[in-house]
Amino acid sequence: MGALEEVRDLAEAIARRRSLTLWDVEMGGRPGRSVVRVYVDAEEGVDLDTVAEVSEEISRGLDLRDPIDGRYTLEVSSPGLERTLRSREHFESSTGRTVIMKTVEPLVGGSHRVEGRIAGTTDTGLRLALDGGEIEVPFEAIRSARTVFEWK
Repeated sequence: MGALEEVRDLAEAIARRRSLTLWDVEMGGRPGRSVVRVYVDAEEGVDLDTVAEVSEEISRGLDLRDPIDGRYTLEVSSPGLERTLRSREHFESSTGRTVIMKTVEPLVGGSHRVEGRIAGTTDTGLRLALDGGEIEVPFEAIRSARTVFEWK
């Protein structure tokens, strides 16, 4: 099991115990100086105290397991109002929300950039409601996607 999977397993267990959702785990940086980002969420959102407690708990767990070579910085936060969508579960939980996505190949009007409302998901992709109707976008055709915060 690699470092990312170990961090994800630890963060998932801590989030579940606290009735939170693990949104995502990212690792980046350079060799010997990694940055580990853990995003947790809850239906009512997460406050700073919760983020601090989760961060402390993950940090203790990482100290015990020691899955990361060299020095690292741990960052724990909520995914935010405009959140990155990577997995099928992310798209499912964002049904009804407006998203901006970049696609591998041009989809609408010859553009790689598409904005619409997620109408639902299928086994292989998502249904995106546009002004002119609805299109299906396969998951493998999505290069990047994020929700758009809308003032109401």
